[in-house]
Amino acid sequence: MSLRLIGNLKRILTTVIVAMAAAYAAPSSAAVIIGRWDPSFGAAFPDLGWRGEATFFVPDACLAKSGWVFNFESCSNFGMKILSADVEFYKVSDPTNPAFQETLAFDEPSSVVERMNIENGVLAGLFGSFDYSVPSTLPLAGGPYTEFVLFFEDNIARMGFISNPPDGDETRGRSDANAFITFRVVPEPSSLALAVIALLTTFAAVNRSYRRTR
Repeated sequence: MSLRLIGNLKRILTTVIVAMAAAYAAPSSAAVIIGRWDPSFGAAFPDLGWRGEATFFVPDACLAKSGWVFNFESCSNFGMKILSADVEFYKVSDPTNPAFQETLAFDEPSSVVERMNIENGVLAGLFGSFDYSVPSTLPLAGGPYTEFVLFFEDNIARMGFISNPPDGDETRGRSDANAFITFRVVPEPSSLALAVIALLTTFAAVNRSYRRTR
């Protein structure tokens, strides 16, 4: 490979890195944010892990504020929402065994959001929940008579459960461990388009450089 081609590739890669950084920056214009967590459940189900991912919607106007913003404020007008979430159950002592895995899908959006914490234009915490429960069939998680609800307390995700077996007493509880949420911004379509254009430009430029050196 010639020194000229190497120099061209370095300049092209620098351009791509800058474009990709721009695509994933500027959270003040993005309103969809993903949060992830991965704790163990705690005493109620001691060998149960529950990694999860939720998608939150924050009105653009609220991202310009700082600190706790209530859903009834004018920037939101009850527009803050929890769009969806998936919780993957697994056995902590045998995490790759599919016999002890199950996914609970919270796929109906919920507007049960009291307030959200905004820091530097990014969601950093919220108080809210889905307003319905999702049943589990996994014996590790209480079996087919147990339902789970997912809720959020600041930057921590929690699960509550109700187990009502036909031959026993009803039990209720919640997860013990603190499931700290890692938030990240989902780029807007325009930002994603910028990244795609950068990659296409890179491909074309590399192709031209290669042909010139042949």
